[in-house]
Amino acid sequence: MAHSASPILCSLPQMLDQHSTKTPCIFVLEPDDNVRPALRHNLQHWGYQVIMAIDQEDAIQRIQAGQKHFDLILLNQGEYSLDKMMAIGQQIRRATKLNSPIPMLIMAEQYGADLEGQNVQVNDNEYVTYLEDGEQLKSILQQLCPTQERQLP
Repeated sequence: MAHSASPILCSLPQMLDQHSTKTPCIFVLEPDDNVRPALRHNLQHWGYQVIMAIDQEDAIQRIQAGQKHFDLILLNQGEYSLDKMMAIGQQIRRATKLNSPIPMLIMAEQYGADLEGQNVQVNDNEYVTYLEDGEQLKSILQQLCPTQERQLP
């Protein structure tokens, strides 16, 4: 007996692409050329899609150019104050023109030993992490922007 319906064929890359739309995406502002590749690698290894910007201007241009939706804003403090980085992150968030506030996480670089290892909520959906190690970053990202295991159908 012959089947009248033909099977729906889908290549593995198509299936993976369909699942990748569920993969959380992090918008990263990392000005340090030496840190950026390792940070991208780690974020991707932890299951995130990554959009990288090198500075505030680049970040706004990428958002206004219609880049894809992202689920979290990750900023490296670099040479700026935390207040300046918070303002930059809020500007990036406003530029997305989304109704829901996207969580924002700033990786502090200038802090005392008493803050090391802490994550501090500053405002609604705005956090500062005083990293002790990479596992701390992975952990707070999982809390703010959980990944799902990739499962093939």
